[in-house]
Amino acid sequence: MGWTAEQQNRLQRELNILNPYFPSFNYVNVGTNLCLEGWMKTNSNNNYKIRLYVPSDIPYSVPDAVIVHPDPATDYYGRNLTSLGASATMHLLSPRDFLPKICHYRPANWNSNVTFYKVLIKVRIWLEALDGHKRTGQAMDYYLTHQQEV
Repeated sequence: MGWTAEQQNRLQRELNILNPYFPSFNYVNVGTNLCLEGWMKTNSNNNYKIRLYVPSDIPYSVPDAVIVHPDPATDYYGRNLTSLGASATMHLLSPRDFLPKICHYRPANWNSNVTFYKVLIKVRIWLEALDGHKRTGQAMDYYLTHQQEV
């Protein structure tokens, strides 16, 4: 994909912002998509590999965030998260590339000033909620609230 000079600058700024806080995240090509991938460790010492799909119109669209590892990512009952499809109570969107897609920003709440750092902070909170769900069986709604449209 051909990125404009403005987009290339934004992609570099995103990495500069992430580096101190999420140093394992780097750009990778997945098929024809530019993605940002890296590892997160939760407070329960669980390791998750996360992928953000860089939107072709960066910074104007919400990037999709998926769990790459563990594969499959499972819930309290051992079900593959992708089998749940889009689930409001589990804060999941329809899977992407057969991977569970995390709900992190409503498109109506997105603006071009939101950075990948902010997305990854929300993903990290989501992962902590997943760990809580896997310990207790409580739906993700128990740990997370739904965003209101602004």
